[in-house]
Amino acid sequence: MIATPRSPARLLILAPAMLALVALSGCGTRPVTTFDLTSRTSAQTPAQRAGEALTIVEPVALQSLDGTTLVVRGQAGELTMISNAQWADRLPRLVQTRIVRALEDSGRLGRIARPGDGIVTARQLNTELRQFNVDSASGMAVVEISARVVDSLTGRVVRARIFTARVPVSGGVNGATAAVALDAALAEVLTDLVNWA
Repeated sequence: MIATPRSPARLLILAPAMLALVALSGCGTRPVTTFDLTSRTSAQTPAQRAGEALTIVEPVALQSLDGTTLVVRGQAGELTMISNAQWADRLPRLVQTRIVRALEDSGRLGRIARPGDGIVTARQLNTELRQFNVDSASGMAVVEISARVVDSLTGRVVRARIFTARVPVSGGVNGATAAVALDAALAEVLTDLVNWA
């Protein structure tokens, strides 16, 4: 089969249609705003205990919290995602980084490590993200983290506790207001966690 060139007249008719499709494909798409967690804690800082070390394991989370989306929980428990907003990384990884930083900044322990750092510690901190969302009914940002200090050799739970904080979302729920409130709630949780750990 021999290909025949398209007539100039047909190309002139198709060109505006193609330009219109390209223009329409760009309409309605807003840039996604990316948010990070700062979570500055107000934990008390005692003298450093140089002999103690702790490995901080990445938190486990259900699929709804194991990504980059900002989550809103409805009255019936339904989950929706805030459009055009995302975390700078997977939420469990961000929270792990903030836990490490909070413990390092506190000076409470001699060494803080992550799995794979090549540092062997007698104990590790295992956490679970139970809630990290905006509650639409109350207008509050809710952060709930379950924490367990575990003996690395025996697997025995040395101590365990659940940390919860609620911070009001001001100015209506959108990416920016939700991120600020969730960051503040995490800061409260990390302050308690550092004082406890």
